[in-house]
Amino acid sequence: MAITGNLETFNFIDIFQILKRDKKDGILVVESPDKKFAVYFKNGDMLYIREVAKVFYIYLDLDFKHVLKKEGIDKDDLHQFLIARLPILLAVKKGTFSFTPGFIKYPPDIEPSIPIEKIMMYLSRQLTQEEVDRKISDMKLVFEKSDNWEEIARRAHLNSVEKKVLSLIDGNRTVEDILNETNMNRLNLQRILYGFLATGLIRRKKQKKRKIGFALTKNLLNKIMAKIKGL
Repeated sequence: MAITGNLETFNFIDIFQILKRDKKDGILVVESPDKKFAVYFKNGDMLYIREVAKVFYIYLDLDFKHVLKKEGIDKDDLHQFLIARLPILLAVKKGTFSFTPGFIKYPPDIEPSIPIEKIMMYLSRQLTQEEVDRKISDMKLVFEKSDNWEEIARRAHLNSVEKKVLSLIDGNRTVEDILNETNMNRLNLQRILYGFLATGLIRRKKQKKRKIGFALTKNLLNKIMAKIKGL
C-alpha cells in the first residue's frame, strides 16, 4: 500500500518513523517545486538518494544494480553520495511525497550505511515550536523507555544532552520534572522528546485502568447470595 502526503503536513521525521516501524523496502519519491528525488529504503533505513528530471524515470529500474549502473557509481561509493545529497533532500520543506513499498530489488551484499534513527535525531534538533507541540504539548506527560531502547540509542548517536535527558526518563518523571531538573530551554527538551518518540526510544506510559466498584470477598459474596435466595 502506497503512502502519500504533503511535506507541510508531515515532516520527514514522521515519514521516516513509519518506514522504520514497518521496516519498509521501497522508494520514497519527494517532489518539490524545483526538484524531484528518489530515496531508496532497505529494511526501513535510507540507502541512496537520486535526483531525477522526471518521476517516471524512477520506475524504469526494477533492480538496484541498474540504478547504480545508470548513476555511474559503485556500491562502495553509496555512503559518500548519501552524505553529500542528504542535506539537499532534508532542506526541502514544501512539496509532496509518496512511498511505494517493494518494487525495487536489492542485492543481498548492499546494506544501508547510516541508521535512520541518527537522521531522525538530527532532524529533531531543528523542529519548530509548532511541530513539537503536535506531540509534546502537555508538560504532565510521563514517558518510559522502550524494551529495546539501548539498541536504538546506539543507532541514534545521541549527544551528551540527549543522553542526560534519556537517563531521567523512568516512567515516573513528567516532562515538567525533567525540564526543572535539567534547567533546559523548553523547546530544546520538546525537540529531544519528539526525536525519542519518533525513533522508538521511549513511549508514553500507559495509565493503569481504575477498577470500578469494590472487590467482594468470597465470604461476603456467599452471605449476599444467601440473602437473595431467602427473599
